[in-house]
Amino acid sequence: MKHTHDRLDLLDTFQKIGESRSLSKAARLLGTSQPTVSRRLLELERMLGCKLALRTTASFSLTDEGRSLLAGARDLGDRWSSLSHRLSG
Repeated sequence: MKHTHDRLDLLDTFQKIGESRSLSKAARLLGTSQPTVSRRLLELERMLGCKLALRTTASFSLTDEGRSLLAGARDLGDRWSSLSHRLSG
């Protein structure tokens, strides 16, 4: 059986990638390896059916879809934090 990551974990990984503009930096922030972060990005792209980032050995940029997802991921993260704080506090 193929292992798939939780969608929220994938969004968190993507948010780290988008904000740092680097798979390697995102991996350091997440305490994991660059190949793991790359696999998570590919899994999210497959799940959503679109390219989220354009990457080469020399450059990295988000696609229009990637920028849209990053904004949505930030909003979702903020809403989750607010809800969690209200419920626990």
